[in-house]
Amino acid sequence: MLERALAGIDRTPVPPESSYLGELGRALREAILQALLRGSRMLHLSRGAFLVLVGLISLAALLLLVRALLPRLRRARRRPEPGVRTSGAPASAGHLDAAAWRAELERHLAAGGAAEALEAAWWWLARSLAGDRAEADWTSRDLMVHARSPDLAPLVRALDRLIYGPGRPAVDDVRRLVSGLEEALA
Repeated sequence: MLERALAGIDRTPVPPESSYLGELGRALREAILQALLRGSRMLHLSRGAFLVLVGLISLAALLLLVRALLPRLRRARRRPEPGVRTSGAPASAGHLDAAAWRAELERHLAAGGAAEALEAAWWWLARSLAGDRAEADWTSRDLMVHARSPDLAPLVRALDRLIYGPGRPAVDDVRRLVSGLEEALA
């Protein structure tokens, strides 16, 4: 019976005419425009000069936005995505033990691959501290929680800075960090 009653009614959902964010954006644009108009009246600017002023302010705002976002985009592009393998590490990486990861680390260092060596260093540390419990989706914080080794926290933070920091680390930087980790683990 309900189907018969609704048979002639269009039940396609219709998005609202406006949304909160759309209204907020409109109100913000209107407030900025009103402020610019008041300012142009106070300065006795002609319509052409006002349009040039608005264009310059818009260009400056756009340049500031690009300047603020560009470094972040560059860093994001260099960061490995979670779960995506970026190195020449073996496909069976989840099954390697600490000794195998240490050998992998040395192989990458000898080849001059600092980024790959850092991945191997993380896995070497994870297998050294947590053994087979270490998981591919762990963060360094997860590793520290599972390993219960708070004294290693500064070295693990240094490892994260090398992996995710804005600059590309040198092989010597990785060697120094690994040396410090070896001393702490001994």
